[in-house]
Parts: sequence; structure tokens; C-alpha cells
Amino acid sequence: MATESSQAISTRIREIFLAEQRQIAAELADDAAVTPQQAVVLQLIDERPGLIQRDIVDVMQRRAATVSAFLKKLEMAGYIVRRVPTDNTRNKQLYLTVSGQRVVAAFDRARADVYQQLTVELNTAQQRELLTLLTTAQRGLGG
Repeated sequence: MATESSQAISTRIREIFLAEQRQIAAELADDAAVTPQQAVVLQLIDERPGLIQRDIVDVMQRRAATVSAFLKKLEMAGYIVRRVPTDNTRNKQLYLTVSGQRVVAAFDRARADVYQQLTVELNTAQQRELLTLLTTAQRGLGG
């Protein structure tokens, strides 16, 4: 049974996550017309050029139809290209365009800004303590 403090902690973590997502979305809107989820897809492609749609489905644990819709929008916006490898015409490999690389850079900057703001009120010892506490809490979830 959840205690009052565990519910308060869970609520605060969720509030921080939502605030982070809002801020990243706002910063991305200034640079590109993509959602944070689409930016994550672009980041995956940036980290592993040539991956296929199934890889993204597996990593993001999203339905194939959802990932397909993301990819179609990103391709139409000129952020990715699909290439057919010579050894497998069934699976198209995904690559970023220059525009897609710019979005990934903007996404990385936005996330870094948010993370810096998250800890700006904490001194170094408090940041270490927070990290220790969060790591301990994560182990409680089997992570």
C-alpha cells in the first residue's frame, strides 16, 4: 500500500517529467516543427544510422503503426530519408538529412538546458545526494 509520502514523491516526479516535456517541446518549436517524441526518433537514427523501422519499434516499445506514422511525417518534412539496401529490398534503412541533424542538435541543446535548470538550485553535494536517492528508488522498481 502506498504511503502519503510515496504518493507525493511519485506526483513530484511526474510533475517534473511533464514540465521537462513542455519546456523541451517549446524549445523545439522555436527550431523545428517536431514533437519531443519525433525528436527521440531522430536521435535514435542519428545514433544508429541505417537502422530499420522494427529497431525503432523495439527500442521505443511503441506500436509499429505509431512509429510508421512518425517516420512518414519526418520523411515528408525532409528530416529523414529511406534507402533500400542491396542485400534486402524489404527493410528500408533510415538516415538523417542535414535538416534532421539540425533537429537532433536542437533537441540535445533543449534537453541540456532543461537538465541544467533542474539542478540549478542544488549545490554539488545536493546533486550527488539526489542522484544517490533516485538510483536507490530506481532499484526498487527493478531498474
